[in-house]
Amino acid sequence: MAPSVKFLKKYLKENPVDVIVSTGPPHSMHLIARKVAEDTGIPWIADFRDPWTKMFYFKHLHLSHRSEMKHKLLEKSVLDEASAVVAVSPLVQKEFQEMTSTPVELITNGYDPEDFAQVVEQDGYFNVTHTGLFAEDGNPETLWKALANKAIMDKDFAEALRIRLCGKTDAQIIESIKAAGLGEHLVDLGYQNHITAVREQKNAAMLILPLRKEPEYKATLPGKLFEYLASLKPIMGIGQTDGAMAKILGETKAGRTFEWNDYQGISDFLDKCWDMFRKGEEWNKTENIEKYSRKSTAAAMANLMNSLTK
Repeated sequence: MAPSVKFLKKYLKENPVDVIVSTGPPHSMHLIARKVAEDTGIPWIADFRDPWTKMFYFKHLHLSHRSEMKHKLLEKSVLDEASAVVAVSPLVQKEFQEMTSTPVELITNGYDPEDFAQVVEQDGYFNVTHTGLFAEDGNPETLWKALANKAIMDKDFAEALRIRLCGKTDAQIIESIKAAGLGEHLVDLGYQNHITAVREQKNAAMLILPLRKEPEYKATLPGKLFEYLASLKPIMGIGQTDGAMAKILGETKAGRTFEWNDYQGISDFLDKCWDMFRKGEEWNKTENIEKYSRKSTAAAMANLMNSLTK
């Protein structure tokens, strides 16, 4: 850490700035910024893209009690000594506000409207699409069961169904889809560039967004959620129905979130999307997503910076 602090202090003497912004994880960035801000007196914003000690994987690090307490003390020092803190979800914001008297602002991730200006011709299939990382502990087995049962009962649905995965997908997900009898409907594109991912989102009949099966994920807002919103396609969220993602899907009317084992709810939403697809209808329900555009989130960050430099 010391070499980074030394380098940055020298750099700032030659290239003055009004505000320091540190972004983590890795949260060591905040520790470097803390020391630079202390030595220079420059206002400092600690921007948390993910929580620190309350991130879902923290408990899996198997730290000693002493190491765990060290992390918590460092986290507290960052929260207390920063001029302002940024959180990306309302629940994380609330957690931080309960830990410090430092102002905690909510500035979520967002989407770039220009990415979604491209015109995508629909391919005629009922595409159930997931983009990005699809982790083993986010396997929506109840959804695969609902899709398989519907394919058995409805020949037209079976002919139209495609499960399109665009991104890195854990092997267990692929095996689970095949075990459900859906192998012939699977299109695994693997890792693709961002423009291709956006194209897949816009070509979807239904987007799926399962959270990881970790209690801490209740507070998490996956970055892909905001791009899903911009696609204007119906979104099936799977996870905690009282979590941060469920709240945004409800507020924007972009879709619904279902508990992992809610077969009936998942099936009903699937039926609704299929019925719309057959009739050639668009979702046309998503609203009030402009505040999640990167133009809006950048303006919020700029306003926060201005408030620290007055």
